[in-house]
Amino acid sequence: MKKLLALLLVLMLTFSLAACAKDDPATETQSQETTAAPTTEVAKTYTAEEVVKIYEVRKALTLAIDRTLLVEQITRAGQLPATGFVPPGLKDSTGADFRATAGDYGISPDGSAIDEAKQLLADAGFPNGENFPTLTILYNTSEGHKAIAEAIQEMWKQNLNINVEIANQEWAVFQDTRHQGNFQVARAGWIGDYEDPMTFLDLWTSYSGNNDAQWKVKKYDDVIEASKLATGADRDALLYEAEQMIMNDLIVLPIYYYTHTVAVKEEVKDWYTSTLGHFYFGNVSTTDGTLQWNVGSEPKTIDPALNSAVDGGNVINNTFEGLMRKDDVGIQPAMAESYTISDDLTVYTFKLRDAKWSDGQPVKAQDFEYAWKRALDPAVASEYGFQMFYIKGAQEYYNGTGSIDDVMIKAVDDKTFEVTLNAPTPYFLDLTTFYTFMPVRQDMVEKDPEGWAINPATAVSNGPFKLSEYKTGDRIVLVPNTNYWQAEKTKLTRIDAMMIVDQSTALTAYEAGELDIMDSFPVSEIPRLIAEDPTFKIMPYVGTYYYIFNVGIDQMN
Repeated sequence: MKKLLALLLVLMLTFSLAACAKDDPATETQSQETTAAPTTEVAKTYTAEEVVKIYEVRKALTLAIDRTLLVEQITRAGQLPATGFVPPGLKDSTGADFRATAGDYGISPDGSAIDEAKQLLADAGFPNGENFPTLTILYNTSEGHKAIAEAIQEMWKQNLNINVEIANQEWAVFQDTRHQGNFQVARAGWIGDYEDPMTFLDLWTSYSGNNDAQWKVKKYDDVIEASKLATGADRDALLYEAEQMIMNDLIVLPIYYYTHTVAVKEEVKDWYTSTLGHFYFGNVSTTDGTLQWNVGSEPKTIDPALNSAVDGGNVINNTFEGLMRKDDVGIQPAMAESYTISDDLTVYTFKLRDAKWSDGQPVKAQDFEYAWKRALDPAVASEYGFQMFYIKGAQEYYNGTGSIDDVMIKAVDDKTFEVTLNAPTPYFLDLTTFYTFMPVRQDMVEKDPEGWAINPATAVSNGPFKLSEYKTGDRIVLVPNTNYWQAEKTKLTRIDAMMIVDQSTALTAYEAGELDIMDSFPVSEIPRLIAEDPTFKIMPYVGTYYYIFNVGIDQMN
């Protein structure tokens, strides 16, 4: 009992001293510092890189955009507001439009969910935009991209009270920056490589060379891989699930679905561009036999295995030819004179026609085997290598876990090329029309692995045209390949693929008769062109214009 009383006296004395200390200016600061530490929580300050990793922030940014205003007042070329990732025009196994069936994921085309966006930002800890760091929208140099970025910059300021900067880089630099993950929010666009929803959905697998969102989710990979082995309704369900996963995490901010604006002079006859945006000039004629075509930004590469953009792809599409080629009629035999498919739909055997490279050497099955395996080589690091993962052993070799000898691509002899797939793939023939699947000559590539494709001495090709000149920053000159198997159909004597980046400059050149074809226009000029220029056309395009968030999600375990 005495010990208890003594303890109580000590406690009473301690409390009395503490009370006296509060009235003592000499001890006030010390007392506050001592008592505040365990009860006051310091608010976290987020960097711009960190804030885009917050889901509520990404959703707020997504909802705070009036897409209808953008397409009606900024782009003005018949685009549709995007409320999902896969664009209209691609079908599921029932023939239903994938986009219509998948729905809009709660994204309002007209930006009518501003109140929800504001609440989401508040829930993330930034009521009325307070303490929100300044974001940067990165885009590749273009008047159109700039106009869209400026409009979104203003919408986010008005609707969410956040500050946004915009920055641009030239095309090749921009591609590298985005691919390396050195951005917060970046412009992006995806045009289908073939006519199936998978051409958009497999973009976001962990092994895709174009997954610049830094989003790696094993469950998503599993869904995509399962869909490759499924058919009918089972496959449809998996593809719809895949897009749902993308939109659940909002790794992309869809803005609009593309249209293809094209202007072609009346004297240009028999030109063709697909709904995937691929130009083909093999049958084109003009009054003087020449064609001046604006390719726009200088392609990062025109090496079939390394290219991942439409600009380089269009050059490749006219200088190389795959097993099949797509035209206005459909998919036609090209280097393959004929083909057979096994009863289980997994083994394709192609018989090559008599064809020559531009230097006169025969095109062989071995050229296809080398080219396809090169695109899968981990050392080559092709961004589009994943398109070949339908082939047995391809993914394992690409990932470094398998052998090149186990990739089921085989030149049986000079004229016979055999490919074995993991499972039936109904669009495989469509894939063989794509530039990653073009043949290349091993002897030429090995002379200069980095520069062979832009050197006329080594850039042998098997398509209707061949490289004559490559003038960096100026133009790519193509001339007829007299050894092409259908050389008699090639009417042009020269193509100048001009590298005019500025859209206004290009339009001035077109209207002055210095260009025959262009397909990128100043957005401010589109209403005038629609009203006044009969050579200006708005064509279907299977693609989505979107912004990408650097989410940095890794769930591969």
